[in-house]
Amino acid sequence: MQNGSIGEARAKAFLIDRFWILERSVDIDGADFIIQRKVTKQNLLDRNPPRLGVVQVKFFDSNKTYHYIPKVYIVDNEEKSRDEFFVLCHTGSEDNPKTFFLTAKEILENFEVIIKNGVEKFRISGNSVLNTNRYLITSNKNTLDRIENQLKLADFTKNRNFLSWKLPSANSDTDAIITEFKEPLDNWWGEIPKEFKNLKESAHSAMINIEEIYDYFKKITEEIDPIKAFEYLNEISYECRDGLGNWSISLPNDLYDEDFETVCHQHIERVNHLKEKGLLDKFIGLKQILKKTISNYICENLPIDANTVLSIFIDFSKEDLTINSINFELTQATDYWNVPNILNKFGHIDTDKYHGIKDISDGKFEYYWLAGRIWMSEIDKTDIPNFYRTKNFSVYYECMEKMYEEMSE
Repeated sequence: MQNGSIGEARAKAFLIDRFWILERSVDIDGADFIIQRKVTKQNLLDRNPPRLGVVQVKFFDSNKTYHYIPKVYIVDNEEKSRDEFFVLCHTGSEDNPKTFFLTAKEILENFEVIIKNGVEKFRISGNSVLNTNRYLITSNKNTLDRIENQLKLADFTKNRNFLSWKLPSANSDTDAIITEFKEPLDNWWGEIPKEFKNLKESAHSAMINIEEIYDYFKKITEEIDPIKAFEYLNEISYECRDGLGNWSISLPNDLYDEDFETVCHQHIERVNHLKEKGLLDKFIGLKQILKKTISNYICENLPIDANTVLSIFIDFSKEDLTINSINFELTQATDYWNVPNILNKFGHIDTDKYHGIKDISDGKFEYYWLAGRIWMSEIDKTDIPNFYRTKNFSVYYECMEKMYEEMSE
Protein backbone atom coordinates (compact mmCIF):
# COMPACT_ATOMS: atom_id res chain seq x y z
CA MET A 1 0.00 0.00 0.00
CA GLN A 2 2.89 2.34 0.84
CA ASN A 3 4.45 1.81 -2.56
CA GLY A 4 1.10 2.51 -4.18
CA SER A 5 0.93 5.85 -2.36
CA ILE A 6 4.47 6.70 -3.47
CA GLY A 7 3.54 5.95 -7.07
CA GLU A 8 0.42 8.11 -6.83
CA ALA A 9 2.36 11.04 -5.39
CA ARG A 10 5.04 10.85 -8.08
CA ALA A 11 2.44 10.57 -10.82
CA LYS A 12 0.46 13.55 -9.58
CA ALA A 13 3.60 15.70 -9.34
CA PHE A 14 4.48 14.67 -12.90
CA LEU A 15 1.05 15.49 -14.35
CA ILE A 16 -0.18 18.50 -12.42
CA ASP A 17 1.74 21.25 -14.24
CA ARG A 18 0.31 20.27 -17.63
CA PHE A 19 -3.16 18.83 -16.88
CA TRP A 20 -6.17 19.33 -14.67
CA ILE A 21 -6.55 16.25 -12.45
CA LEU A 22 -10.30 15.94 -12.11
CA GLU A 23 -10.68 13.00 -9.78
CA ARG A 24 -9.05 9.83 -8.61
CA SER A 25 -10.46 6.38 -8.03
CA VAL A 26 -8.73 3.40 -6.47
CA ASP A 27 -9.73 -0.13 -7.39
CA ILE A 28 -8.13 -3.57 -7.47
CA ASP A 29 -6.45 -2.74 -10.78
CA GLY A 30 -4.64 0.35 -9.51
CA ALA A 31 -5.01 4.08 -8.94
CA ASP A 32 -6.48 6.02 -11.83
CA PHE A 33 -5.94 9.71 -12.42
CA ILE A 34 -8.57 11.30 -14.63
CA ILE A 35 -6.89 14.15 -16.50
CA GLN A 36 -8.03 16.91 -18.84
CA ARG A 37 -5.98 19.19 -21.04
CA LYS A 38 -5.91 22.76 -19.78
CA VAL A 39 -8.11 24.08 -22.57
CA THR A 40 -9.70 27.25 -21.23
CA LYS A 41 -12.20 27.71 -24.10
CA GLN A 42 -13.93 24.36 -23.53
CA ASN A 43 -15.57 22.72 -20.54
CA LEU A 44 -17.40 19.50 -19.70
CA LEU A 45 -20.81 21.05 -20.42
CA ASP A 46 -19.95 21.87 -24.03
CA ARG A 47 -21.65 19.85 -26.75
CA ASN A 48 -18.21 18.54 -27.73
CA PRO A 49 -16.22 18.78 -24.49
CA PRO A 50 -12.45 18.20 -24.36
CA ARG A 51 -11.53 14.55 -24.13
CA LEU A 52 -10.62 13.14 -20.73
CA GLY A 53 -7.60 10.92 -20.26
CA VAL A 54 -7.02 8.07 -17.84
CA VAL A 55 -3.60 7.55 -16.31
CA GLN A 56 -3.19 4.34 -14.37
CA VAL A 57 -0.32 4.21 -11.89
CA LYS A 58 1.72 1.10 -11.11
CA PHE A 59 4.65 0.62 -8.72
CA PHE A 60 7.19 -2.13 -9.32
CA ASP A 61 9.16 -3.37 -6.31
CA SER A 62 11.44 -5.33 -8.64
CA ASN A 63 11.58 -6.87 -12.09
CA LYS A 64 9.74 -9.88 -10.65
CA THR A 65 6.60 -7.83 -10.01
CA TYR A 66 3.56 -8.32 -12.25
CA HIS A 67 0.64 -5.96 -12.79
CA TYR A 68 -2.57 -6.58 -14.70
CA ILE A 69 -4.71 -4.17 -16.71
CA PRO A 70 -8.20 -5.09 -17.97
CA LYS A 71 -8.28 -5.45 -21.74
CA VAL A 72 -11.29 -3.10 -21.97
CA TYR A 73 -9.05 -0.28 -20.66
CA ILE A 74 -6.63 -0.81 -23.55
CA VAL A 75 -8.86 -1.46 -26.58
CA ASP A 76 -12.28 -0.30 -27.73
CA ASN A 77 -15.08 -2.34 -29.29
CA GLU A 78 -13.22 -2.41 -32.60
CA GLU A 79 -10.09 -3.84 -30.95
CA LYS A 80 -8.28 -0.56 -31.54
CA SER A 81 -6.07 0.96 -28.85
CA ARG A 82 -7.57 3.78 -26.81
CA ASP A 83 -5.77 7.06 -27.47
CA GLU A 84 -6.79 8.40 -24.06
CA PHE A 85 -5.37 5.64 -21.78
CA PHE A 86 -1.83 5.72 -20.36
CA VAL A 87 0.19 3.89 -17.72
CA LEU A 88 2.91 5.38 -15.51
CA CYS A 89 5.14 2.74 -13.92
CA HIS A 90 7.30 3.78 -10.99
CA THR A 91 10.19 2.02 -9.30
CA GLY A 92 13.18 2.82 -7.11
CA SER A 93 13.71 4.66 -3.85
CA GLU A 94 13.91 8.42 -3.35
CA ASP A 95 17.63 8.24 -4.17
CA ASN A 96 17.06 6.60 -7.53
CA PRO A 97 13.45 7.02 -8.69
CA LYS A 98 12.57 5.97 -12.22
CA THR A 99 9.34 6.38 -14.17
CA PHE A 100 8.29 4.48 -17.27
CA PHE A 101 5.54 5.54 -19.67
CA LEU A 102 3.36 3.20 -21.73
CA THR A 103 0.54 4.04 -24.11
CA ALA A 104 -2.39 1.74 -24.80
CA LYS A 105 -0.97 1.16 -28.28
CA GLU A 106 2.37 -0.02 -26.88
CA ILE A 107 0.63 -2.33 -24.41
CA LEU A 108 -1.55 -3.79 -27.17
CA GLU A 109 1.46 -4.42 -29.42
CA ASN A 110 4.00 -5.68 -26.86
CA PHE A 111 2.22 -7.45 -23.98
CA GLU A 112 0.13 -10.60 -23.79
CA VAL A 113 -3.49 -11.05 -22.71
CA ILE A 114 -4.33 -13.68 -20.09
CA ILE A 115 -7.50 -14.70 -18.30
CA LYS A 116 -7.35 -13.65 -14.65
CA ASN A 117 -10.35 -14.16 -12.35
CA GLY A 118 -12.48 -14.72 -15.43
CA VAL A 119 -11.50 -11.38 -17.02
CA GLU A 120 -9.23 -10.74 -20.01
CA LYS A 121 -6.25 -8.68 -18.83
CA PHE A 122 -2.90 -7.56 -20.17
CA ARG A 123 -0.03 -8.84 -18.03
CA ILE A 124 2.67 -6.21 -17.47
CA SER A 125 5.86 -7.75 -16.12
CA GLY A 126 8.54 -5.81 -14.32
CA ASN A 127 11.14 -7.61 -16.40
CA SER A 128 9.61 -6.28 -19.65
CA VAL A 129 9.33 -2.70 -18.37
CA LEU A 130 12.29 -2.13 -16.05
CA ASN A 131 15.00 -3.96 -17.97
CA THR A 132 14.77 -1.78 -21.08
CA ASN A 133 15.15 1.91 -21.79
CA ARG A 134 12.33 1.73 -24.33
CA TYR A 135 9.70 3.04 -21.89
CA LEU A 136 11.95 4.99 -19.51
CA ILE A 137 11.04 8.68 -19.17
CA THR A 138 14.18 10.72 -19.83
CA SER A 139 12.42 13.98 -20.68
CA ASN A 140 9.31 15.01 -18.72
CA LYS A 141 8.45 17.69 -21.27
CA ASN A 142 8.57 15.36 -24.26
CA THR A 143 6.45 12.75 -22.48
CA LEU A 144 3.85 15.32 -21.40
CA ASP A 145 3.77 16.60 -24.99
CA ARG A 146 2.99 13.05 -26.16
CA ILE A 147 0.16 12.64 -23.65
CA GLU A 148 -1.31 16.00 -24.65
CA ASN A 149 -1.17 15.19 -28.35
CA GLN A 150 -2.78 11.78 -27.75
CA LEU A 151 -5.70 13.53 -26.03
CA LYS A 152 -6.01 15.95 -28.93
CA LEU A 153 -6.04 12.94 -31.23
CA ALA A 154 -8.76 11.29 -29.12
CA ASP A 155 -10.84 14.48 -29.49
CA PHE A 156 -10.39 14.31 -33.23
CA THR A 157 -11.09 10.62 -33.84
CA LYS A 158 -13.79 9.85 -31.26
CA ASN A 159 -15.99 12.94 -31.14
CA ARG A 160 -17.60 12.85 -34.56
CA ASN A 161 -20.87 11.48 -35.89
CA PHE A 162 -21.25 10.09 -39.42
CA LEU A 163 -24.42 9.11 -41.25
CA SER A 164 -24.08 6.00 -43.42
CA TRP A 165 -26.40 7.37 -46.10
CA LYS A 166 -24.62 10.69 -46.51
CA LEU A 167 -21.09 11.81 -47.24
CA PRO A 168 -19.27 13.06 -44.14
CA SER A 169 -19.18 16.76 -43.55
CA ALA A 170 -16.17 18.60 -44.92
CA ASN A 171 -15.46 20.02 -41.46
CA SER A 172 -12.02 18.90 -40.36
CA ASP A 173 -9.31 19.47 -37.80
CA THR A 174 -6.37 19.90 -40.15
CA ASP A 175 -3.88 20.13 -37.26
CA ALA A 176 -4.61 16.58 -36.04
CA ILE A 177 -1.76 14.11 -36.57
CA ILE A 178 -0.64 11.01 -34.67
CA THR A 179 1.89 11.55 -31.90
CA GLU A 180 4.82 9.82 -33.63
CA PHE A 181 4.85 12.43 -36.40
CA LYS A 182 5.02 15.31 -33.91
CA GLU A 183 8.37 14.07 -32.59
CA PRO A 184 10.75 16.94 -33.52
CA LEU A 185 13.16 15.01 -35.72
CA ASP A 186 14.67 16.90 -38.65
CA ASN A 187 14.55 15.48 -42.16
CA TRP A 188 15.76 16.42 -45.65
CA TRP A 189 12.31 17.41 -46.91
CA GLY A 190 10.32 19.65 -44.57
CA GLU A 191 8.09 19.90 -41.49
CA ILE A 192 5.79 16.87 -41.52
CA PRO A 193 2.94 18.32 -39.36
CA LYS A 194 2.92 21.53 -41.40
CA GLU A 195 2.94 19.73 -44.76
CA PHE A 196 0.34 17.21 -43.59
CA LYS A 197 -1.88 20.15 -42.66
CA ASN A 198 -1.41 21.54 -46.19
CA LEU A 199 -2.31 18.13 -47.66
CA LYS A 200 -5.47 17.92 -45.55
CA GLU A 201 -6.45 21.43 -46.53
CA SER A 202 -6.16 20.44 -50.21
CA ALA A 203 -8.23 17.32 -49.54
CA HIS A 204 -10.72 19.44 -47.60
CA SER A 205 -11.07 21.72 -50.61
CA ALA A 206 -11.70 18.68 -52.82
CA MET A 207 -14.30 17.38 -50.34
CA ILE A 208 -16.20 20.65 -50.58
CA ASN A 209 -16.28 20.34 -54.37
CA ILE A 210 -17.51 16.74 -54.12
CA GLU A 211 -20.12 17.67 -51.50
CA GLU A 212 -21.48 20.40 -53.77
CA ILE A 213 -21.91 17.86 -56.59
CA TYR A 214 -23.37 15.33 -54.15
CA ASP A 215 -25.98 17.87 -53.05
CA TYR A 216 -27.05 18.37 -56.67
CA PHE A 217 -27.44 14.61 -57.20
CA LYS A 218 -29.42 14.36 -53.98
CA LYS A 219 -31.77 17.12 -55.16
CA ILE A 220 -32.30 15.28 -58.47
CA THR A 221 -33.20 11.99 -56.74
CA GLU A 222 -35.68 13.79 -54.47
CA GLU A 223 -37.14 16.09 -57.15
CA ILE A 224 -40.71 15.53 -58.45
CA ASP A 225 -40.47 18.10 -61.25
CA PRO A 226 -38.41 16.86 -64.27
CA ILE A 227 -37.76 20.42 -65.44
CA LYS A 228 -36.12 21.34 -62.14
CA ALA A 229 -34.19 18.08 -62.21
CA PHE A 230 -32.69 19.08 -65.57
CA GLU A 231 -31.79 22.48 -64.11
CA TYR A 232 -29.79 20.71 -61.43
CA LEU A 233 -28.23 18.45 -64.07
CA ASN A 234 -27.17 21.51 -66.07
CA GLU A 235 -25.43 22.82 -62.94
CA ILE A 236 -23.60 19.52 -62.61
CA SER A 237 -22.64 19.59 -66.31
CA TYR A 238 -21.21 23.07 -65.90
CA GLU A 239 -19.17 22.01 -62.90
CA CYS A 240 -18.12 18.54 -63.97
CA ARG A 241 -17.63 18.33 -67.75
CA ASP A 242 -14.33 18.95 -69.47
CA GLY A 243 -13.87 20.71 -72.82
CA LEU A 244 -14.67 17.48 -74.68
CA GLY A 245 -17.97 16.96 -72.89
CA ASN A 246 -16.69 14.12 -70.69
CA TRP A 247 -17.62 13.87 -67.04
CA SER A 248 -14.86 14.91 -64.68
CA ILE A 249 -14.37 16.26 -61.17
CA SER A 250 -11.58 18.74 -60.68
CA LEU A 251 -9.22 17.77 -57.86
CA PRO A 252 -6.18 19.69 -56.54
CA ASN A 253 -2.90 18.87 -58.31
CA ASP A 254 -0.96 18.94 -55.03
CA LEU A 255 -2.86 16.14 -53.29
CA TYR A 256 -0.01 13.65 -53.78
CA ASP A 257 3.69 14.29 -53.26
CA GLU A 258 5.97 11.27 -53.54
CA ASP A 259 8.77 12.91 -51.52
CA PHE A 260 6.37 13.68 -48.68
CA GLU A 261 5.21 10.05 -48.58
CA THR A 262 8.84 8.86 -48.56
CA VAL A 263 9.87 11.15 -45.72
CA CYS A 264 6.86 10.09 -43.63
CA HIS A 265 7.95 6.44 -43.92
CA GLN A 266 11.52 7.39 -43.00
CA HIS A 267 10.33 9.44 -40.03
CA ILE A 268 8.19 6.70 -38.48
CA GLU A 269 10.95 4.11 -38.97
CA ARG A 270 13.40 6.40 -37.19
CA VAL A 271 11.01 7.12 -34.32
CA ASN A 272 10.34 3.40 -33.79
CA HIS A 273 14.06 2.56 -33.99
CA LEU A 274 14.99 5.21 -31.43
CA LYS A 275 12.10 4.17 -29.16
CA GLU A 276 13.24 0.56 -29.30
CA LYS A 277 16.69 1.60 -28.12
CA GLY A 278 15.26 3.99 -25.50
CA LEU A 279 17.09 6.89 -27.17
CA LEU A 280 14.29 8.99 -28.67
CA ASP A 281 14.44 11.80 -26.11
CA LYS A 282 18.24 11.65 -26.06
CA PHE A 283 18.36 12.08 -29.83
CA ILE A 284 15.85 14.95 -29.77
CA GLY A 285 17.99 16.72 -27.18
CA LEU A 286 21.19 16.36 -29.24
CA LYS A 287 20.20 19.13 -31.62
CA GLN A 288 19.85 21.68 -28.82
CA ILE A 289 23.27 20.68 -27.46
CA LEU A 290 24.84 21.11 -30.91
CA LYS A 291 23.03 24.36 -31.61
CA LYS A 292 24.00 25.93 -28.30
CA THR A 293 27.65 24.82 -28.38
CA ILE A 294 28.30 25.67 -32.04
CA SER A 295 26.47 29.01 -32.06
CA ASN A 296 28.22 30.08 -28.85
CA TYR A 297 31.63 29.37 -30.39
CA ILE A 298 30.76 31.26 -33.57
CA CYS A 299 29.48 34.25 -31.60
CA GLU A 300 32.64 34.34 -29.51
CA ASN A 301 34.78 34.42 -32.69
CA LEU A 302 32.88 36.90 -34.84
CA PRO A 303 33.50 38.15 -37.41
CA ILE A 304 34.35 34.99 -39.34
CA ASP A 305 35.97 35.70 -42.70
CA ALA A 306 34.34 34.25 -45.82
CA ASN A 307 37.58 32.40 -46.59
CA THR A 308 37.96 30.82 -43.15
CA VAL A 309 36.97 27.18 -42.58
CA LEU A 310 35.32 26.36 -39.27
CA SER A 311 36.09 22.74 -38.33
CA ILE A 312 33.84 21.13 -35.73
CA PHE A 313 35.21 17.92 -34.21
CA ILE A 314 32.52 15.77 -32.57
CA ASP A 315 33.27 12.76 -30.38
CA PHE A 316 30.21 10.80 -29.22
CA SER A 317 29.11 7.40 -27.97
CA LYS A 318 27.45 5.23 -30.61
CA GLU A 319 25.78 3.19 -27.85
CA ASP A 320 23.89 5.91 -25.96
CA LEU A 321 24.48 9.09 -28.04
CA THR A 322 26.34 10.84 -25.23
CA ILE A 323 28.50 13.71 -26.49
CA ASN A 324 32.03 13.20 -25.19
CA SER A 325 33.43 16.41 -26.64
CA ILE A 326 32.91 19.13 -29.25
CA ASN A 327 36.05 20.99 -30.33
CA PHE A 328 36.65 23.71 -32.90
CA GLU A 329 39.37 24.96 -35.19
CA LEU A 330 39.57 27.94 -37.59
CA THR A 331 41.75 27.51 -40.70
CA GLN A 332 42.32 29.64 -43.76
CA ALA A 333 40.71 28.03 -46.82
CA THR A 334 44.03 28.21 -48.72
CA ASP A 335 45.70 26.08 -46.04
CA TYR A 336 42.72 23.78 -45.48
CA TRP A 337 42.42 22.76 -49.13
CA ASN A 338 46.01 23.62 -50.16
CA VAL A 339 44.85 25.93 -52.97
CA PRO A 340 46.32 29.22 -54.23
CA ASN A 341 45.08 32.47 -52.77
CA ILE A 342 43.14 33.55 -55.86
CA LEU A 343 39.89 35.40 -55.21
CA ASN A 344 36.88 35.52 -57.53
CA LYS A 345 34.74 38.62 -58.12
CA PHE A 346 32.98 38.07 -54.78
CA GLY A 347 36.28 38.01 -52.89
CA HIS A 348 35.95 34.24 -52.34
CA ILE A 349 38.42 31.44 -52.89
CA ASP A 350 36.70 28.96 -55.25
CA THR A 351 35.92 25.58 -53.70
CA ASP A 352 33.77 22.62 -54.78
CA LYS A 353 31.55 22.97 -51.69
CA TYR A 354 31.56 24.99 -48.52
CA HIS A 355 30.50 22.33 -45.99
CA GLY A 356 30.81 18.58 -45.49
CA ILE A 357 31.82 15.71 -43.20
CA LYS A 358 35.11 13.85 -42.80
CA ASP A 359 35.33 10.57 -40.87
CA ILE A 360 38.02 10.34 -38.21
CA SER A 361 37.18 7.06 -36.43
CA ASP A 362 34.19 5.29 -34.91
CA GLY A 363 32.18 7.89 -33.04
CA LYS A 364 34.42 10.74 -34.21
CA PHE A 365 34.04 12.97 -37.24
CA GLU A 366 34.79 16.47 -38.47
CA TYR A 367 32.20 18.83 -39.91
CA TYR A 368 33.81 21.61 -41.95
CA TRP A 369 31.92 24.76 -42.79
CA LEU A 370 32.59 28.14 -44.39
CA ALA A 371 30.38 29.80 -41.80
CA GLY A 372 31.19 33.31 -43.03
CA ARG A 373 29.59 32.68 -46.44
CA ILE A 374 26.02 32.67 -45.11
CA TRP A 375 23.75 35.26 -46.74
CA MET A 376 22.31 37.78 -44.31
CA SER A 377 19.56 40.32 -44.75
CA GLU A 378 20.11 43.90 -43.62
CA ILE A 379 18.03 43.16 -40.52
CA ASP A 380 20.17 40.09 -39.73
CA LYS A 381 23.33 42.22 -39.95
CA THR A 382 22.10 44.42 -37.11
CA ASP A 383 22.29 41.46 -34.70
CA ILE A 384 24.71 38.87 -36.09
CA PRO A 385 25.05 36.82 -32.85
CA ASN A 386 21.27 36.36 -32.73
CA PHE A 387 21.31 35.35 -36.41
CA TYR A 388 23.72 32.47 -35.73
CA ARG A 389 21.88 31.42 -32.56
CA THR A 390 18.38 31.25 -34.07
CA LYS A 391 18.78 30.09 -37.68
CA ASN A 392 18.48 26.38 -38.47
CA PHE A 393 21.67 25.80 -40.47
CA SER A 394 22.45 22.55 -42.28
CA VAL A 395 25.31 21.88 -39.85
CA TYR A 396 22.84 20.70 -37.21
CA TYR A 397 20.87 18.43 -39.53
CA GLU A 398 23.96 16.91 -41.16
CA CYS A 399 25.69 16.23 -37.84
CA MET A 400 22.51 14.65 -36.45
CA GLU A 401 22.23 12.47 -39.57
CA LYS A 402 25.83 11.39 -39.19
CA MET A 403 25.38 10.39 -35.55
CA TYR A 404 22.17 8.50 -36.33
CA GLU A 405 23.81 6.59 -39.19
CA GLU A 406 26.78 5.56 -37.06
CA MET A 407 24.51 4.57 -34.16
CA SER A 408 22.48 2.38 -36.54
CA GLU A 409 25.43 0.50 -38.03
